[in-house]
Amino acid sequence: MPAVCLVHLLWGPLGPEPAARFGAAYRAVDPGVEHRFVALYNGFDGDVSDVRDALGVTPDQEIRMDRRVQDLVAYRRALDAVSCERVAFLNSWSEPLADRWLAALTGALDDPGVGIAGCTGSWESPAREAPPHLKLHRMLLFERFPNPHVRTNAFALRAEVGRSLRWEVRRRKVGAESLESGKRGLTRQVTARGMRPVVVSRTGVVEVEDWPEARVFRSGRQEDLLVADNRTRQYDEADPRRRAVLARMAWGDRARS
Repeated sequence: MPAVCLVHLLWGPLGPEPAARFGAAYRAVDPGVEHRFVALYNGFDGDVSDVRDALGVTPDQEIRMDRRVQDLVAYRRALDAVSCERVAFLNSWSEPLADRWLAALTGALDDPGVGIAGCTGSWESPAREAPPHLKLHRMLLFERFPNPHVRTNAFALRAEVGRSLRWEVRRRKVGAESLESGKRGLTRQVTARGMRPVVVSRTGVVEVEDWPEARVFRSGRQEDLLVADNRTRQYDEADPRRRAVLARMAWGDRARS
């Protein structure tokens, strides 16, 4: 059984551009660990050749969803289709930035006390930011701030742990958010089993209490980030005032510029 599988989700409605960006970034850096590269096609009505060509990487395995599903639902199905001890998942917006990024991410699972490892994490609570008419409903789904959770744009699990979790997602966007950061989300399920969520930066494993200073997500210049995505790029491209707002959403009074 291979030690590591890298599952990259390709979302059909986005077309070939994100695939080309990911493929170029993937080829430009050394992942640092041998792995099976798995292309996970989701949201395609027919031929995937344009996206496959744009990716510029020959997958070791391809998986196609028979219908459009939420990213995390697709990941759960992929878990049943791969044979690896550890599985890393990257979404369509992901862009590896540094050598040995995959070795660092999956290597965090060497510690049996670590249940889930992400390239980014946040303390944000959708309940705090919800408009008044949605506040009560969101409070039923999400803990109040601080609400530590591993962001699921780029994260890794031991396969046996992943298969044992509940990956229930309703079709609405809030359902995907609740599986990522809700009271019954992946991070909460892991901690309920006595394991820790961690973030992995270019300098090593970062525990929950130190995430605001990790400089990977809405922190500093995000200079220790291993894998970028649309949200980290949003922060990079924001003006100072908007950056401050985003940082406070993620970290409250612990926000650092």
